[in-house]
Amino acid sequence: MSKFSETGIREVSTSFSNEIIENAKYSWKAFVSSIQEYPDTYEGKGIVICAGGVKYITCAWVLISMLRYQKCKLPIELWYAGNEVSQEMMSELAKFDVECKNIYGFVKEASGVAMKPLAILYSKFKEVLFLDADNITANDPSYIFEDSNYKKHGTIFWPDFWKTPKNNPIWDILEVPFLETAEQESGQILINKSLCWRELNLCIYLNLHSHIYYKLLYGDKDTFKFAWLALKTEYYMIATDTASCGYQGKNEVFNGITMVQHDPLGNILFLHRNLIKWDVTFNTEMFWDKIKKFKEDSTSRKYYLRTGEKFHIAIDIDGETELLDFRIKFPKLEKKCLYFLNKLRRSGFYQRFLLFEYMKTNRLSNG
Repeated sequence: MSKFSETGIREVSTSFSNEIIENAKYSWKAFVSSIQEYPDTYEGKGIVICAGGVKYITCAWVLISMLRYQKCKLPIELWYAGNEVSQEMMSELAKFDVECKNIYGFVKEASGVAMKPLAILYSKFKEVLFLDADNITANDPSYIFEDSNYKKHGTIFWPDFWKTPKNNPIWDILEVPFLETAEQESGQILINKSLCWRELNLCIYLNLHSHIYYKLLYGDKDTFKFAWLALKTEYYMIATDTASCGYQGKNEVFNGITMVQHDPLGNILFLHRNLIKWDVTFNTEMFWDKIKKFKEDSTSRKYYLRTGEKFHIAIDIDGETELLDFRIKFPKLEKKCLYFLNKLRRSGFYQRFLLFEYMKTNRLSNG
């Protein structure tokens, strides 16, 4: 279990015996030696999203609607597991040039966040911009495929708030020298599979062995970065610190609900709304008021996780910080998201999807 400290360190209470550590080392190295060559059966660029059920389909609908509103023409794949998406919902998504794919048609071991690297691997695209369903793009992200850092490394990662301490066994298991660097936030990932095939496969291995690696890492998040580190492969991590978007409550206390991520030039590109999602947002509820960020080269930094004033988890940062007015910078963005959310909620197919989900979850089998 992870514990997030005010100093930005993500501590874990798990410790492993030398035998477990040595066995884990042997296993991942043996797996790497078995990875086949890149098959060269993929082509083109596209966006990959994992979603299923009311929570994430609702979020994905808002994200996809915003992408098309922003004139993004990239094809999109939405990956789900089993019966998480109804046929009618798939038909509606197809109108946005979205192809829905069942991960169980490719691999049976997929579950939870492990679907993320698997969907990237099995996607038909050679070059993938993966977006979490609860992400929102500030503008059309297509240009990021042309970034020189990406073309050089075949990868762009984005930073999280937290750092992994030196005493975490992950450094020993993967034989990586300790680095005092930000963990990876995987709400958005850019990967060229032809340049990072072995690394992506090792990332999948780490996720499928969650009984070891999820005890040390925070779900799938840093499995990408550590797979690259284990294979001594260079990657590009966005240099701009993650900021937080939210609202100021009583006594000017900041309640952050969204991770603000940037492009390589430092412009805001992604709003990862991870702490209160669209499915539980009221029709006219506005959260994106302020962006709080650390000043460049700030040395005083603190992080606070707590219950927000509107009944949700919130994050606040303190130290050498500054506040930006979100509604001046992006005057129409949140209202447009709410427009797409409310349009979805008024539709007959969404109401039938809610019934589909309810029946699937609660109906007892007749044996």
